[in-house]
Amino acid sequence: MLEKKVLIDVGSSTVKVYVLVDGELELKEIKSIFFKDDFSSDGISDEKESELINFLEEIKGRFVFYDIHIYATAIFRKLSDDARRAFVDKVDKMLGLEFNIISQEKESFYLEKALVGKCGLNESILLINIGGGSTELVVVLNGEVIEKKNIDVGVGTLLKKFSGVNDKYSSVSKNAIIEFVIGVFPEIGRNISKAFYTGGELKYMKVAGYPLLKNDFFEDSDHPKIITYDSFVSKNNDIFSNISLGELEGFMPESPKWMFGARACSALAEAICSKYGVKYIIPSNSNLIDGVFRVEYS
Repeated sequence: MLEKKVLIDVGSSTVKVYVLVDGELELKEIKSIFFKDDFSSDGISDEKESELINFLEEIKGRFVFYDIHIYATAIFRKLSDDARRAFVDKVDKMLGLEFNIISQEKESFYLEKALVGKCGLNESILLINIGGGSTELVVVLNGEVIEKKNIDVGVGTLLKKFSGVNDKYSSVSKNAIIEFVIGVFPEIGRNISKAFYTGGELKYMKVAGYPLLKNDFFEDSDHPKIITYDSFVSKNNDIFSNISLGELEGFMPESPKWMFGARACSALAEAICSKYGVKYIIPSNSNLIDGVFRVEYS
């Protein structure tokens, strides 16, 4: 009998649905739901709650004979204990699904497993994982984690602080965001020339027309491309100043709202690379679900 599972990643602004059939993992759908809007520790808004439950019900109806596993992160960890229990119980009662809110430590573990070992280079590599409310930086050497930082600054933080970034053309200077990020991010004690940039960034850079190069550093079908830091900076300038928000949305018609975070996320990543001396960026579609797959199902 084929192993058939649905693995759902619920973050601060996106819900990603993966299907696992007989050892093959495939991203099937991305839905944008901005849970951080009107969020408090007492719960997400009624509107967002209904939107999520309706979407999970739809997925359950489409994948009737699949085991469904949910991995919620980010903003859901900020719910009070009572709000967390109430929401988990509500999903269980309405849908018969376990709404598993995983810890930051568990998310970090899965992310590391998704990427550690992918690159056999004998040098320190930085893993950049940018979320809605936080950013995780992991330094890896020879397959081992040697340093880790979690910073309470993410895409949502920047969108709130720099509200004009999503005007038709950003009315906020990219450099203003970069200066802010560089000022608040910690030192990591080393310059690192190469970084994995995770979370759907390979797909984003392809559709947005970033000048990607063949990855000649190592062979991995999940990471076929790289981009130089200078090329990344140049294209980010276009994303902020020359490409409208509507054009960005058009690059990803299946989930246009995903692009609401594109400018802020790119500026944040650029600031990180600048601060730590990164010269080559390896865009990656991998996230915690890839780690779940490697740890639990392969």
